[in-house]
Amino acid sequence: MSVDKLIDDARPIIQRAVQLDRAQHHEDAANAYMESVDVLLSALKLMDDTDKRKEQLRKTTAEYMSRAETIFPRRTLKVIEAKQRRITAGSVGHGYDRVFGNCLDDKLTKIEIFDAYVSAHHQVINFLRFCELVVSRAPNVKVIKLTTGVDAKNQAHASLMEIAASLKEKNVQLSLEFSQTIHDREIKFNNGWIVKIGRGLDYFRRVDKFALGSFDQNLRPCHETVIDILKVDPRTM
Repeated sequence: MSVDKLIDDARPIIQRAVQLDRAQHHEDAANAYMESVDVLLSALKLMDDTDKRKEQLRKTTAEYMSRAETIFPRRTLKVIEAKQRRITAGSVGHGYDRVFGNCLDDKLTKIEIFDAYVSAHHQVINFLRFCELVVSRAPNVKVIKLTTGVDAKNQAHASLMEIAASLKEKNVQLSLEFSQTIHDREIKFNNGWIVKIGRGLDYFRRVDKFALGSFDQNLRPCHETVIDILKVDPRTM
């Protein structure tokens, strides 16, 4: 993606942040400012030192970051436990139950999933399998929020709404948000767990229809990725 395209993508986010700021919706405004900062930082990384716009863009980015902190100061996460799971190419034994099992308990009531790519059929199936695990392991979950790319709205909206209807039967609300600029991939559990996955939920390799691993994720070979798992004090989230 080019510098100009990233700057163009940031403009509507900044406009939304300013509107929310003026309306005194401080948390939403701060989130929008930080979303624009992420995009502008990506643009800065692509600029060389001869680009005359670089210094001004750096100042503008710092201003938005400062404004976000001013109107809605963020608490520093108090990390209780941190571990990393490295998945090598072709390895098995990394089903969602083994990766997320410790994150699911009776204290969990809300999950926020940030994954840019939940649009292709197999990606929607991955998300459905994650939801099935959540419902079976966390009896008090009430909300699952998925923030994904706009492609999902065009390609997978009907499928996601079917999942939403099925979850509703279990008294779980599926909230959907589609973003043009999302790039981070992480899952936040309001009982204190945060999981950051380089490939999001889509780290399994494709297998033949009747091959082992077609249904059991722990038998399916994986793509190489790194998973960071943090346990934090929920009061600092």
